[in-house]
Amino acid sequence: MILVGRTGLEGKLRLDEGLEVVRVRTPMDAVGELASLAEASPGGTVVVIADQDAGHGPGRGEDSASALVEGLRLVDAGVRVLRVSSGSRERGPFDGVVHAGMSVDELRSAIRGRPTPATHEGHTASTPAPAKSVQTQPAHTHQPQSPPTETHAPHTHETPQAAGVNDGAPGEMAGDGDAVLAVLRGHDLAGACLSILRRRTGDDTLRFESGAVSGGGPGRAPVAWEGHGYGTLVSGRAGHTDLSGSAAWLAGWFRLGEQHAQLRDAAFTDPLTGAWNRRYFDRFMSAAIDEARAARRSVTVLVFDIDNFKSYNDRYGHDAGDDVLRETVRLLRSAVRPTDRVCRIGGDEFAVIFHEPAGPREATSKHPASIHATAERFQKLLAQHRFPKLTQEAPGCLTISGGLATYPWDGQSASDLIARADALALEGKRSGKNVIALGPPACHPTGL
Repeated sequence: MILVGRTGLEGKLRLDEGLEVVRVRTPMDAVGELASLAEASPGGTVVVIADQDAGHGPGRGEDSASALVEGLRLVDAGVRVLRVSSGSRERGPFDGVVHAGMSVDELRSAIRGRPTPATHEGHTASTPAPAKSVQTQPAHTHQPQSPPTETHAPHTHETPQAAGVNDGAPGEMAGDGDAVLAVLRGHDLAGACLSILRRRTGDDTLRFESGAVSGGGPGRAPVAWEGHGYGTLVSGRAGHTDLSGSAAWLAGWFRLGEQHAQLRDAAFTDPLTGAWNRRYFDRFMSAAIDEARAARRSVTVLVFDIDNFKSYNDRYGHDAGDDVLRETVRLLRSAVRPTDRVCRIGGDEFAVIFHEPAGPREATSKHPASIHATAERFQKLLAQHRFPKLTQEAPGCLTISGGLATYPWDGQSASDLIARADALALEGKRSGKNVIALGPPACHPTGL
């Protein structure tokens, strides 16, 4: 459930434990959030938009609302889009109307597509059946090395359009569909935008030169947006098209692509360590199991925490504790493959999804034995590492306790595997800590 703007519904919706509620500021933020959710669970999301953001505010009309709903459905065809309004029952292009005065049960009925007093008389909306996700890749595939620099995109009222080269009404997203998909899927945005511009202008000589922004001139226009320079738009037919208008349109899309990437990083990245966060872990774990089931492969998860971490925090301060967490992620990444997912799922609790989309790491390797060797290597790296902020008086080496669980033997779902890995980690702690699965200890700490 994505709430856009001030809907007044968040408190009631959070009473429904079956809903995951996310709040965003603007419709454009909702598009980015929906893209991330759709990749993990297409057709399973409802967007609720405050009336002032739904195309019904001053100076807006039905066309603006239709463009907004069309844009959301371009991202996820199965999304339900509801409008919040206490003064009107007209649905317009939306799937239904809700308001803050509704009871929790009435809201549940509305968001699930059953008739409520806010819908047309005699109309029964239907809820699309969630499509089964067998996706092999997560929301984005790069490993973030540092926290994102921005977490919210500025308010954007409509899709940027090239001056004089529109192929539809202002704000209409259909003509920009290739660019929208390139932003949402992380594809070649420059190529998609150039294809659109060539179709609209008839100028097949248009090309984009990235890098330093050159000044305007015959056949050349700078591509820049509010101080962000991207390069130069070049045409072999000087004067054939409004090149400056096209360059401004292109710059708007580049800036939007940057902001969307930052939003996705903010949604799925732990800001302290740069690791993936719990939200990403939950989504990717389920997708990895679906893929393993379809390909008849195994997938293993390691869940661990740092032994006696609270004592380090208390003795050396939170700055030292933060340094330990960051270094743990850095060392862990050095021990695993790029396709593995390193996640921070709690305070000092981490998880690694050992993901093998191309098959086993080695021809003879098998889960979980081959994974244990990797986990043990990381265990030793951490034990041998010296953390500057812990000073020379640090009580021995840093150790971890964790458990390895493998699909399909230890569980058929993400929750089953996590529960099994947690149980193994707890057994390790009870047996003296510094244990991962069946591995020998990397070192023997003096204790805290």
